[in-house]
Amino acid sequence: MKRPVQSRYRWKALAAAVFCGLGLWGCQGQAGGYEFQPEASSIYVSQEGKIFSATVEKYDKEYYSQSGLEEFLSAQVADYNKSLGAAPLGYNIEGGEILPAAVVSCSLEEGRASVIYEYADSESFLKFAEEFHDADNQVSTLGTGSASAARTAGWLSGTDLVKPGSGEAVSDASEQEIGRLDDEMTVLVETDHPVLLETGGKIRYMTRGVSLQEKNRVQIPEGRHIIVFQ
Repeated sequence: MKRPVQSRYRWKALAAAVFCGLGLWGCQGQAGGYEFQPEASSIYVSQEGKIFSATVEKYDKEYYSQSGLEEFLSAQVADYNKSLGAAPLGYNIEGGEILPAAVVSCSLEEGRASVIYEYADSESFLKFAEEFHDADNQVSTLGTGSASAARTAGWLSGTDLVKPGSGEAVSDASEQEIGRLDDEMTVLVETDHPVLLETGGKIRYMTRGVSLQEKNRVQIPEGRHIIVFQ
């Protein structure tokens, strides 16, 4: 997949359309009940396999406002959902239909704009990232499921998995260990550029070459990779 030009479409439109003012603003909501507070643009997968993404950009305080960010993002996502035949809403409503894409939270703080989006499924995430030129998070494949389902689907076949150790150290994962995996959440990522992935639990196994940054955050290099967490 050809990576789109890093035009930062959303943020250019923000600056051009709605901003003048200062302040901190936050929408309600968290990513699947887990405290996802990304410091950089990244993808997040919850323990239930729900998919979120964060877009984090620097901003000039002279051109941004609290109400402007809320209004722009909500309207933008609502129009996108409407184009897919879903309700023209920017946020998921409790008890309502799950939208293809929805704003979970957003903030302006100390020169940084941060927005978290939630998706109905992996296909919705991939389409949204492509539509809005989310170059940092755009990947060619993203799949989630239990380890047993991943094994049945062939995700684990011929995969060189390692176990995170102390610091940057890793150790080989035996076939017996991989064969015993069952309910652990598994993420499949194929990408042509490095991406950050955060998980809703401690990472137990990962493809060799993936860089563990925290117990539940990794940087994934170009290629096809597997992350298993619990």
